[in-house]
Amino acid sequence: MRSLRILLALAAAALAQYSDAGSAEFVFLRNFQGARQIGMIGIPAPGDDLSSMGLNPASFARLPYTRIEIGSRIQMPGVDQGNASYAAPVAGGSLAGRIDYQSSGQVTGVDGSDVPTGQILQPEEMLLDVAYAEPLGDRLAWGVGLKAVEENLDIDNSQAWGVAVDMGAVAQPGSRQLQYSLYVSNLGTKLSGSTATERNYGPMPLTFGFTTRYAPVSPRGLALYADVQKPIDNDYLLRLGVEHRLNEYVDLRGGFRTDLPELQTAFSVWVLRHTDPDNPPLSDQRWSLGGTVHLGQFSLTYGFQWWQLLNAVNAITLSWDIDAPTGS
Repeated sequence: MRSLRILLALAAAALAQYSDAGSAEFVFLRNFQGARQIGMIGIPAPGDDLSSMGLNPASFARLPYTRIEIGSRIQMPGVDQGNASYAAPVAGGSLAGRIDYQSSGQVTGVDGSDVPTGQILQPEEMLLDVAYAEPLGDRLAWGVGLKAVEENLDIDNSQAWGVAVDMGAVAQPGSRQLQYSLYVSNLGTKLSGSTATERNYGPMPLTFGFTTRYAPVSPRGLALYADVQKPIDNDYLLRLGVEHRLNEYVDLRGGFRTDLPELQTAFSVWVLRHTDPDNPPLSDQRWSLGGTVHLGQFSLTYGFQWWQLLNAVNAITLSWDIDAPTGS
């Protein structure tokens, strides 16, 4: 309980410090998700995987085995992303490490007046994340993570660095069918500039979040998720997700995401009958689908997201539970 009180105190301090912030550095960190999380539109659902450790490190507190995960994400032509994770039981909990790499393809450089220079740049980003999560009895778990972030915009040989802390807790205070998660992600700052002349550094893309899950009595029923996030550089985000254990071999999942301005516009148009042709309701809605196939110690997870204003996302993760029974 002392660890949980410390996490809540740090979260309150972070909220007070950054409540008025309006911009963030290293926003690409939000792309670093596993295929299961992508399949549920970015909800950091607790489970026996590492897909959400960068958002809520408490999500893997009850990981039963030593696990290796290797994954990839494709969204835009020329933009490649890969990740690898490892977790093992340590001191009553689980210690995990993850590395993410993203190549942003070729970009034409511009000068201070946004005039193309003809120079071809190849930006790259990398994340190293180490986290520890521990169950505190049957109904409570906590987790904390430390990130080191590097961004190379391929400008004057400069490399930008940053560090951040993630914190999370998962609780089942009443019915075991209901579960609640509270998390703070990317509490940190940029340490060096993206160019030789940059001197003013902003905060990381700090995000506060709350997730609730309703799980059926049967382990193979339909679980329902609702997740609310407040990034410091964006409006309130609402995500709704479902996950269904079809049988011992197949899981299915999906999700939908919107934000506060979209909901306000939809209410104005659909309920109050106010029309604005330049701002249609839910104009940037996103949805997702995904699934996992389990074969003994191995599992293969696929996630798909549709972004109305950007390209679709495809992600895949291969997992190996090293010390799991071969018949599981």
